[in-house]
Amino acid sequence: MNICIVTGANSGMGMVTIQELLERGDRVIATVRSQKKATALVQLLREHGVSHTHLEIEIVQLDQLDSVRRFADRLFDLVGRIDRLILNAGVMVPPYHVTKDGFESQFQVNYLSHFYLIERLLPLLEKGNDPRVISISSLAGEGGLIRTDVELEAIAHVKKEHYSPMRSYRESKLLQMIHMRELAEKHGDRITFVSVHPGIVNTDLFYRGKYGKVMKTLLKPVAQVGYWTGKLYTPEYGAKTALYLATTDDPLDNGGYYADSAPRLSNPIVEDDEYRAQARNLSRRWVELA
Repeated sequence: MNICIVTGANSGMGMVTIQELLERGDRVIATVRSQKKATALVQLLREHGVSHTHLEIEIVQLDQLDSVRRFADRLFDLVGRIDRLILNAGVMVPPYHVTKDGFESQFQVNYLSHFYLIERLLPLLEKGNDPRVISISSLAGEGGLIRTDVELEAIAHVKKEHYSPMRSYRESKLLQMIHMRELAEKHGDRITFVSVHPGIVNTDLFYRGKYGKVMKTLLKPVAQVGYWTGKLYTPEYGAKTALYLATTDDPLDNGGYYADSAPRLSNPIVEDDEYRAQARNLSRRWVELA
């Protein structure tokens, strides 16, 4: 039985991921944003006929570093090792918002809080059974452009008048790839680190905000056309590569970037050793690990 941690597990690809892991007999610790979402997750699993005997649900706010810190501390009490850490939670192109920690929300939720969680959990991962960290990135990250610490500082603390939702999303996804590659260089002798493009997946990322439920209903026919034409994937398809990376016995490209269960060419900035180190060092200072 593997011990698996999955963030953002209450719907979409996260829900599919934990369902598959539970059906394999793994112990799963899943994070959601609220008690309401935790209750809904258990109900969904029941409706799908999936036993949640080996499921534990933790409420974690990824826009609050204190919440991530408490979760990491709790994991040291709950488990003696971590075998799989799947970083699925994220936000996409929301209205401008600065977290109470002072960071643009996409930067913190998609990248910095997951960065912090991984770095805190390295001792538990090092004790794991063939431990693997799987970061759900995006095709958008392939177009990321920032490659200096000055640019990194600017995107982390971008002002409202300079905020581009898609640019901030894109750069947060590039940073996920960079972190996986850097950790593979530093800890790859014991832990496997990979990032994933899941495809263009119809998930709740597209339907958040004030009119989310209405838009989901209105766009349902459009989604069906997307499925038929192969331009849009279901959450089940989107979760396939992460599940492959979590369960395969095949040798994996440590620090690599995957799509459709195979290696994919990453953003060339990922290969910049100097910037990778700068990004990690600056991020460690931001989360007070330096």
